[in-house]
Amino acid sequence: MPIDNLGKIHFTEEEIHAVNQALNLINTTLLGLAENLTAAERSKYGKVGAKNTLLIDKAMDYHRSQPDLQSPEVDWQEFELDYADRIQASQMLSQTKSIEQLLLNIKILRDHDNHTDALRDYQYAKYKNRFTNQAGYETKIDQMKVFFPKTGKTKKSNL
Repeated sequence: MPIDNLGKIHFTEEEIHAVNQALNLINTTLLGLAENLTAAERSKYGKVGAKNTLLIDKAMDYHRSQPDLQSPEVDWQEFELDYADRIQASQMLSQTKSIEQLLLNIKILRDHDNHTDALRDYQYAKYKNRFTNQAGYETKIDQMKVFFPKTGKTKKSNL
């Protein structure tokens, strides 16, 4: 017997509304801050990487602890603002990944439940079509069986 109905707690209308409002607020806020990079620009600028992040951190450490050693060619006020944004974006990305995982888990369980029930419904339609003359089942079966392509292999029964 398959395990089904794994996702027993469902969104309420209020929860859906609250999540959508929060997501819309996040999107609206970030649209004002984010640059729309092309694929080429994303590739050109890329990720800094762990080693270069350590370089950035070291430059910030020297800027804070020994400002007399810093380059006059760097706009240090802008550097600090970029650094703070970088830290905030990193923390927000971490939260976003956590949210993504929560939503993915919800979707996986609901997909499993729906798939199990759809298979059960298809088998029921085949049963009813075989043993009753009720209208509609043959059409339903014909429209659903396209999702079960024949592979030419048959399963061996465990008798």
